[in-house]
Amino acid sequence: MIRTSSNKLMVLSAVLQRTHDFIVIGEVHGSKQNALLTQELLFIILAEPKPITVAFEWGITDSERDAFRTYICGGDVPAQLPTFFLDSDGRFTHEHFSLLNWIRIYNSTHNNIIDIHTFADSSNSEEPEQAMADSLHAYKKHHTGSTILVETGNMHARNSSYVSMGTKHVPMAAILKKNHTVFSIFLQYLQGKVLVEGRNLDVTEVTSQQQGPGHYFDAMIEIPISEAAQNHDSLTKIAQLLQS
Repeated sequence: MIRTSSNKLMVLSAVLQRTHDFIVIGEVHGSKQNALLTQELLFIILAEPKPITVAFEWGITDSERDAFRTYICGGDVPAQLPTFFLDSDGRFTHEHFSLLNWIRIYNSTHNNIIDIHTFADSSNSEEPEQAMADSLHAYKKHHTGSTILVETGNMHARNSSYVSMGTKHVPMAAILKKNHTVFSIFLQYLQGKVLVEGRNLDVTEVTSQQQGPGHYFDAMIEIPISEAAQNHDSLTKIAQLLQS
């Protein structure tokens, strides 16, 4: 396993610039640092010119996703923003505005080389990990030349099965690995807070952080401090931020 910190991400440049089907970032939702790190990794990957997609674990509709695809390619701010952004449980943060705007600006001078995709754990699915993997697999099937950078929860990012309370679980990344090349990254926050279900929690008390990456990841990035994300209370304000 490669071990580094968010201050030394160039250590990963050689491996990130190789040809991977999926590069999966396993985060704890609700940290301001997540989107910032995704942007930094995206910039490193783009040093090797090739189509790339950023896939977010966002519960939005296909039409809402398509509207954001238009936006990052120079179109208008979506007329109808997803209500998911108001109650995303830390998956969508204020810092994602900067990330989307950065993608939009980069695309304007690089022939729209960056696409976005969204997927989510569907409450209607009996096998949510399979459903998420299926969404990413279907996208990849139609974008064979693209590397897909996935921002998701760290349990979904595990690249092999595990047993919890006597039950075997096969995570999304492990399912993808059956048919694709997958490079999984675990984010280890050394201190700070995260916003989880409306509460600011000590990130070091999160179960996955106490367990660490184990043997389920190809790399670990240490983040010195996590700052709790903030909830958004108005779609109008979100639209204004996207316009700025």
